[in-house]
Amino acid sequence: MDRKKVTVVGSYNVGLFLKGTAFPGPGETVIGAEFKEGGGGKGSNQALAAAKLGASVSFVGRIGDDEYGRYAQRLYDEFGISKDNITVDNETHSGVSVILIDENGRNMIMVVPGANFRLSKEDIDRADGLFRDSCIVGFQLESNQEIVEYGIARAFAAGAKVLLDPAPVRPLPVELFSKIWCIKPNEHEASAISGIKVTDSASAVAAGHWFLDKGVTVALITLGSQGAVLVTRDEETVFPAPAVKAIDTTGAGDCFSGAFMAALATGMDMHKAIRYANCAASISVTRLGVIEAIPTVREVLDLLKAPESTVKA
Repeated sequence: MDRKKVTVVGSYNVGLFLKGTAFPGPGETVIGAEFKEGGGGKGSNQALAAAKLGASVSFVGRIGDDEYGRYAQRLYDEFGISKDNITVDNETHSGVSVILIDENGRNMIMVVPGANFRLSKEDIDRADGLFRDSCIVGFQLESNQEIVEYGIARAFAAGAKVLLDPAPVRPLPVELFSKIWCIKPNEHEASAISGIKVTDSASAVAAGHWFLDKGVTVALITLGSQGAVLVTRDEETVFPAPAVKAIDTTGAGDCFSGAFMAALATGMDMHKAIRYANCAASISVTRLGVIEAIPTVREVLDLLKAPESTVKA
């Protein structure tokens, strides 16, 4: 059994990126300045980040029998990601997301899931061997939620640590929490799920304990430029993010999740893995796009050499 493997179950969406000065309002048309097209989807982004940042990665998902799906397969080949559990669905299109980015790097996103919502229990069952051989299995909520919950239960039963990035945010059944080793929401998702308004490290700690009380082992709440907050039964620790000039925050949370899983899979302890993920996400927001913004291992390690900055919450 090779417990250094990372498996990601999730979505692939082609991303259509439009950048301009400001977002349009309802009924308004604005002229943009830049356009890019590239692979996306929260699951795919996290798998690609984990692979580029040091892990052996398998992806479980569905793509359409179209050019976007063929591009995805070429991308996985380039990054060395196993495609054995990717199903090509000839009855629908690959997922599509449109991302609007303003001059401050903020984004608005609309997703049409396509093949992602046709991920099935049979697809999950075929991945059982992957779950048993993986040290961590990552999930998000961009696929059919019934299947996500089924997959989490199967991965938990297989003995893998389950990480859930609960985005896009949805209500979660209380019985699911005990099967999740680590939940990694941002401040908005943590607020929506827990009912505790998360604006800073203190409120993140309160939300973290809410998740622990529901059965989660580790709550890791990201706060954008404020960094991340780790809450377990034994500690409450704040991990400040490196100060950078953000030009595009799209995909930063996915980069963090992928980097965190890769760090754990390659043997880093929890604190170093969070700092590694913080550094990776911080570098990514200084670049336009998602996949092309994922840094290299060397870039992250160089930033990681900066003096450690963790404080008690």
